[in-house]
Amino acid sequence: MQNIILTESGKKKLEDELEYLKTVKRVEIKAALKSARAQGDLSENADYSAAKDDQSMTETRIQELENQLKNAVIIESSDDADIFDINKTALVKFYDIGDTEEVTLVSSVEADAKNMKISIESPLGKALFKLRIGEKATVESPDGNYDVEVEKLL
Repeated sequence: MQNIILTESGKKKLEDELEYLKTVKRVEIKAALKSARAQGDLSENADYSAAKDDQSMTETRIQELENQLKNAVIIESSDDADIFDINKTALVKFYDIGDTEEVTLVSSVEADAKNMKISIESPLGKALFKLRIGEKATVESPDGNYDVEVEKLL
C-alpha cells in the first residue's frame, strides 16, 4: 500500500472516526445483532441481515482507517509566504474559463471539491502544489489540459 499524505488535522479526523467506529458503532451493532437474534429464526430476519451488513462495512472501514494511519506521512505547510502549499488558500486564475477562484490545498481525506478544498493528489492539486505566486502550471485533466496561475495567497 502506498503512503497516505496527511496533515495533522487530517490524521486527527481519521483517528476520531476510527475511535467512534471501535467504541460506539461496534457497540450499536452488537446490540442490534442481539436484538435481532432474540426474534428467533435468522434465515428470514431482515433486521439480522441489516445488522450483519452494517457490521461487515464497519469492520472493513476500520481496517481501511488502520491501514491509512499506519501508512500516513504527515506533512506541514512551508513557512515561505510565496509558495502555495498544503493548508493554504489562494486566488487561482483558471485560464480555460477566464475566471479566478479561491482554492485551498488539503490532503485527500479532507478534500471537498464543492468548497474548493482540493486534494494535493488530484490533477489540479498536483499542478498547484508548491507553485510560487505568479507562476503558471498546466493541469493534466482527463477532460483536457488547462492552465492555472496562483495570483495571491490569502
